[in-house]
Amino acid sequence: MAWVHLVFGIVLLLAVVIGLFGAPGTAKVSVMVARFCYLFLIVSGGFIAKYAWSENPWLTAIKIFLALMAIGWIEIAFSKKKRNELTAGFLWVTIGLVVVVGVIGLWLSGGYPVR
Repeated sequence: MAWVHLVFGIVLLLAVVIGLFGAPGTAKVSVMVARFCYLFLIVSGGFIAKYAWSENPWLTAIKIFLALMAIGWIEIAFSKKKRNELTAGFLWVTIGLVVVVGVIGLWLSGGYPVR
């Protein structure tokens, strides 16, 4: 389950980067891919959170909060992209937030998605 979580996290990051840096047409496809990834990440994250919570409850709670925040932030970024209001700062914060969530996830798993 953790490998699925990692793979969909990477696909989400790629969808966000391609969608926000690419043409408006690629943003539509990237939004659909991102939303598909959210579903798998939320479900697999629910299973993984049980294990992570027993190891480090505070960091797990922070990761859950940041992951939900990242979903909202990504949706806002795609909305801004659609209206041509996306700034460079907002774009980089969005990508940075997704990367931070991934790094925290790898930290919680000891750097390897399956123990």
